[in-house]
Amino acid sequence: MDLFVQMGNNHRMKNSRVHSGSKVPPLRSALAILMALTGFSGAVRAGSITVYPQNYSFEVGSTNQFVAYVPLSPSTVTWQVNGILGGNATVGTISATGIYQSPAVVPTPNVITVTAQSTAFASQNGSTTVTITRKVPHLWSVNPSQLQNGNYQVSYNGSNYAPDTIATANGADIATTYISPTALSVSGSASVGTIVFSARQPGAGAVTGDKVSANVVASIVTVAVSPNTATVNLGASQTFLASVKGNANTAVTWTATAGSITSAGVYTAPAVMPASSAVTVKATSVANPAVSAQAAVTLKTPPPPAITVAIAPLSASVQMGHTQSFTATVANSANTAVTWSVNGTVGGSAVVGTVTSAGLYTAPSAAPSSSNVVSVTATSVANPSASASASVTLTAPPPAAVWLTGARFLEQTSFGPTPATLAQVQQVGLSAYLQQQFSTPETPVFAPADNSMGELQQWVLYNYTTAPDQLRQRVAYALSGIIVTSDTKLVYANEIIPWLQILSHEAFGNYRQILRDISNCPSMGKYLDLANSAKPGPQGGANENYARELMQLFTIGEWMLNQDGSQMPDPVTLLPTPTYNQFTVTQVALALTGWTYATAPGATMNMSGNWEYFGSPMIPLPANHDLTQKSILGSTLPAGQSPDQDLDGLLNILFNHPNLPPFISLRLIRSLVTSNPSPAYVQRIAGVFANNGSGVRGDLTAVITAIIMDPEARQDVPTVNQGRLKEPILQISGLLRALNGAYLSTEQVTYMYDSFAQTPLGPPSVFSWYSPLYMIPKTSLYGPEFQIYTPSEAVMRGNFFYWLLTTPGGSATLDLGPFQPYGNDMPNLVEAANQALLYGRMDPSMKQALINAAGPGYDAPTRITTVLYLTALSGQYAVQY
Repeated sequence: MDLFVQMGNNHRMKNSRVHSGSKVPPLRSALAILMALTGFSGAVRAGSITVYPQNYSFEVGSTNQFVAYVPLSPSTVTWQVNGILGGNATVGTISATGIYQSPAVVPTPNVITVTAQSTAFASQNGSTTVTITRKVPHLWSVNPSQLQNGNYQVSYNGSNYAPDTIATANGADIATTYISPTALSVSGSASVGTIVFSARQPGAGAVTGDKVSANVVASIVTVAVSPNTATVNLGASQTFLASVKGNANTAVTWTATAGSITSAGVYTAPAVMPASSAVTVKATSVANPAVSAQAAVTLKTPPPPAITVAIAPLSASVQMGHTQSFTATVANSANTAVTWSVNGTVGGSAVVGTVTSAGLYTAPSAAPSSSNVVSVTATSVANPSASASASVTLTAPPPAAVWLTGARFLEQTSFGPTPATLAQVQQVGLSAYLQQQFSTPETPVFAPADNSMGELQQWVLYNYTTAPDQLRQRVAYALSGIIVTSDTKLVYANEIIPWLQILSHEAFGNYRQILRDISNCPSMGKYLDLANSAKPGPQGGANENYARELMQLFTIGEWMLNQDGSQMPDPVTLLPTPTYNQFTVTQVALALTGWTYATAPGATMNMSGNWEYFGSPMIPLPANHDLTQKSILGSTLPAGQSPDQDLDGLLNILFNHPNLPPFISLRLIRSLVTSNPSPAYVQRIAGVFANNGSGVRGDLTAVITAIIMDPEARQDVPTVNQGRLKEPILQISGLLRALNGAYLSTEQVTYMYDSFAQTPLGPPSVFSWYSPLYMIPKTSLYGPEFQIYTPSEAVMRGNFFYWLLTTPGGSATLDLGPFQPYGNDMPNLVEAANQALLYGRMDPSMKQALINAAGPGYDAPTRITTVLYLTALSGQYAVQY
C-alpha cells in the first residue's frame, strides 16, 4: 500500500508531550489512528506528506516518536531536523524510524522543524514544528507547611531542579538556594493569609512548575511546663515554671486538680491524701487559651521518723548490654536522695555494669570473669548506714532472628549474606537494595604486577568475599559459567583479564553487547582459536571452535526450545529438534574469519596476522576474511561484506533467535536461584529477556531483576525441588561472609580448590567446571553442581571448613566474637549457629544432635567451633534454598 508510517515499537504519543521510555501501540493501531485522522478509507491518493504529532512541546533529553503519513509510492522517507539529515546534538537527533531524541540543552531558537522527506520525490516533504523546553520543575511539598507572619525560610521538596531554578511566592520571584535536583531552600516574608509557592526554569525554553499552598498565621503559640513530673509530700510545695513561645504575652493561668497553686506556679499539696494521688498541674496561655501544658504530680504521705531504704525490684535478670530500672524509696526523712553503686563502687564500672543517679542500671557487654551475679545498692544520703540492695543475674541475649527473606535474597544476589548486608537489606527493602547494587561502582579487575595467574586467582577469591558490588560480581560469576575461558590455555594473568573485565563491566548491560565484546576479546580469540582464523586457502581454512561454542553455549543451544525452556520436538518424529547442523557451523566459521590480535605498541602490523597481544580488543584483518555469501539459520549474509559487517550480521541473527531468551534465562536462573525452575518461571524470565517492557531485548538489568524478584525466587517456604547445591566457591565464600570474615588478598589457599574440582579461573572445559545439563543420579532433577560433589570432594570441603574455623588469620579472617557469650549455653549457641548459617531453618532434631555432640567434655571455644563446623558440614547448609 502507498500509506507509509514510520514509527518505533518503544514509544507512544500523548496529547501535549511525548515522554521517553513510554510504550507505543502496535503498528496496526498506529495505522488505524492515522486513517481516522486523515479520513483514509483504503484507496491510494497522491498528496503531500503530513508529519505527526503537530506543533508539540518536548522537554530536553526526552525521546519521542514522529510518524509520517505518506500518500505516495514508494512511501519511504528520510528524517531531518532543521534541514539536517538525522539532526545533531544541538537541535536533537532523529532516527531512520522517526524516533526523535531532544537535545540535552535548549537550543536557540528553541523552536525547531522536523521534516519527513520523500526518498523518491524530492519535492515532496512534510514538516512540523517542535518547541524545546527545559524540564518542568515539580514541587511536591514545602516544609514547614504552616508559616508565621513575617520572614520565613522554606524547604522545597520536588524534582528537576537546576542551579538556576527560581522559586516564586504568589507569582513573585523569591530568594532561592539550590540544594540538589530534588531540593531548594527559599526565603522571603509573608503576611497572614495564603501563600502559593512554585518554581520556574528561566531562559530559553522557560517553564513553570506545580503549585503548593501554605497558610500564614499571625503567631504559633506553644507552652511548656518544667518539671513535667514531680513527687510532692502531703502539705509540701513544688515550684513549676511555664515557658510561652510565639507571643509577646507570656502570661499563663495555673490550675491543679488537687491542692492549690499560685499565679507564680508555686504548688502546695493538700494536707490529706485525696481519692487519687495522681494530680495534674496545668498552665494555660492567656494569649491563646486553647494552648496549654501540664505536669504530673504524685502525692506522698510524709515518711515516718525512722530512715529506711527500699529498692525495687529486689532481683532481676539482665542481658549483657541491656538496662534495668531500679527505684529506691527513702522513708522517714525529708531528704529522699540516694547514692547508687554496683558491687560497692559508686556509679559502677564497665566490668560489672554502671548505674545512673536515677537508678538506671546498664549491664556490661560481657559477663565479669569472677561471677555473673552483681549487686546494685541504693544508700540514703541523709543516713549512709541505711541502704538496700538488689541481686542482678547477668545473662547473654538470645541470638537475634535473621530475616529469612533478606538472607535468601542475599544468597541469590551476592556471595553470601554478612551481618552488615543483612541489616542493610532489612532496613531499605529488597527492591531498594537491588537498585543500590545496580548503581554501586564497579570493582576494577586486579592486574598482578608480575603477570602471575596465581596472584590473580588469589585476588578472585578475595574479591568474591570483600567487593562492595556483590550483585555485579555474582552476575559476572554466573556469566563466566556460560561464556567460558580457562587458565588451562590462558596461562598468564594478562591473557584472561580482558574476559574478566567484559563480564564485570557488562554484567548489567545488554547481552548483545556482551556477545560483540566477547567476539572481539583477545582472551576468547586465543581460548577458542578465533584469532587469525582465515578464509579457506593454501594456508588452511576457517577455525570452527568459536563458531560452534558461540551457538551451542553462548546463545541458542543445541535443541530448539519452547519459551518455557522445554525442548520443542519435531512434529513428525517427536524427537528433539536440532537448532543447527554442521553446515551452519561451517557458515558461521566463515563469517568469523578475518580477525587478529591488535598491534602491540611499538610493533608493526603483520598482514598475515598479528602475534598474541591482550592489551586491546582484536582488530579486523580484511585480507583473511571470507567474502562469499553465508547462509545461517534461514538468514543470509551478503557476499563482499567486511569482517565487522559479517560479525554484526551473524550476532544479530543469533541474538534475535527465539531460542536465546529461554536458553540464557534458564542458565542464569540455575546459577542464581534454583536448578529446577518451573516452566512458568523460565517463561516469565524469557519474556523479560525478549522485551524489557520498553521493547529492548537482552536487557540484563531487567532480566536479573525479574529473576530475583520473581515469586518463585521469593518463595521462603521451600518446595520439594527448590534450591541449588552450592559449589565450593559459593559455599566457602558464604561461610566466611556469614562469620563476618573474608579471604585476605594475599591468601595462599587457592591450590585447595584443585581438590574441590573448582580451580578459580581454571574450569577444565568449555562447559565450565561441570556440565549445565548434569542430572542428579537416579532422579529426573537437574543438579549441575552435584557433578563435582563426589564423596572425596565432600570430605575435602569439610576438612577445609575445619581448618578455616580453627586457624583463622593466615589466609582468611572470621569473627567468632558474637558466639562467645554462648560458650557455656548450648541451646543458645546452637541457635546462634542456626541464625548465622541457616537463617533460623535448622531442624529440631539437628539442634538436639548438635547439643549432644558438642556439649559434653569440651571447653567453650571448642564447643563454638564444633557447632559451627558441624552446621557448615550439614546438608542444609550445602544447599541454597
